[in-house]
Amino acid sequence: MKRIKHRPAKRLVQLTALLLLLLLVCAIASVDSLVLTVLLLVPLLVAFIDYMAAKSEPLLEVSAQTNLNMALYRRQALQVVIKNKAKHATMLDVSVHLSNAIELQKPQQTVFIDAMQQVKQSFTLRAHKRGDAQISAIELRVGSPFGLWQTNWLALQAIQLKVYPDFSRVTSKQHLNGVVNKPISGLKLTKKRGDGIEFQQLREYRQGDSVRQIDWQATSKRRKLISREYQEEQNQHVIVMLDASKKMAIEANEGSHFDHALNALLLLSHTVLKQGDWFSMQSFNQNLRWLPDVKGAQNVSRVMNHFYDLYPDKSSSDYLVAVNQLIAKRSKRSLVLLVTTLDEQSIEELMPAIKLLQKHHLVALININNRAVNEVLDEPIEKYEDATSYCAALALLNSHKANMAKLKKQGVIAIDCNPEQLLPHVLNTYLNVKHSGAL
Repeated sequence: MKRIKHRPAKRLVQLTALLLLLLLVCAIASVDSLVLTVLLLVPLLVAFIDYMAAKSEPLLEVSAQTNLNMALYRRQALQVVIKNKAKHATMLDVSVHLSNAIELQKPQQTVFIDAMQQVKQSFTLRAHKRGDAQISAIELRVGSPFGLWQTNWLALQAIQLKVYPDFSRVTSKQHLNGVVNKPISGLKLTKKRGDGIEFQQLREYRQGDSVRQIDWQATSKRRKLISREYQEEQNQHVIVMLDASKKMAIEANEGSHFDHALNALLLLSHTVLKQGDWFSMQSFNQNLRWLPDVKGAQNVSRVMNHFYDLYPDKSSSDYLVAVNQLIAKRSKRSLVLLVTTLDEQSIEELMPAIKLLQKHHLVALININNRAVNEVLDEPIEKYEDATSYCAALALLNSHKANMAKLKKQGVIAIDCNPEQLLPHVLNTYLNVKHSGAL
């Protein structure tokens, strides 16, 4: 252990004050100088002996135990195990050194340990930021044998933690309200004959049909061979383009636009992979990350570990660069979900990027609404400045609606939603495209 602080205890301060008072009384009473010397030297000798004892490293073993994977905003237990190897009992204060991403309830606790015994002290951790975090050390404040000095010791730990989004919050009934299988405008159901697993209809037997396709009950009733026809099940490829620009740092309830988007898209990946489809994801701007071609429910953790510590940077969205980067990686037709927050400037930059993307892929644009516009429209108009702000906000809203209508007209699945409703919208988009056979 490493000694980091050594200071007088409250008891020493009290003893010093008492000693000075006693010396003053003795001086007034003309007490013999020898007595005064003894009164002075004895406490000083005791304090010195106690001081030297306090500097000696205590016979303590310290370790910390906790789950290395944390969920954002969820409480998690931390066990600090302290073993006293000395032949006398000790009392000490325990605290934990953490990175700024984690907060600690009751940051300091007092512990009494008998001689040659150990105790387990429980702390509660709570992470308030995604990404990597660390428990760096356990700090012990130990008193000297006579209680005149206090020494702080560090027991280094270096426990690496990962803070993930909390999917128990994301998958709650509240967040999943609205997940239904409604048809999307512009998508037509395309059925193909094949040997898939989804039943489509009964028909007369054709040469080349397998014996497994014959419906013997229907054959018996109609007195001719009847085959089952199945809809072909195709493995689809879903690609997510996640805007990681400064616009996505806009705060909403329970996190930023980016936090809501990341939560929803990670859960989307879980759904896609469980359905047996391919999943890829690209964040774009200065902080570009690309996860290619993941398949199988067992690979959900790969998606999680690739993006759990991602945050938006301070740059502006460059949609055209991002689209070109994506097409260079994958040009085969896929469902591309582009998740962003639009403003008047970015919609103009988005249009040519969308047109280019449509040449290769089926495009779904998911826009996370900036509530600032609606808040202005909801405010009462009491003065000229309020009226000016209202008209400006209304113009922005009408312009945005016109642009979204334009995108829909050219075949884009264009959706506006609030941050809290992002999850049902992305899930509905994927499920409806999958069931429509549009890819």
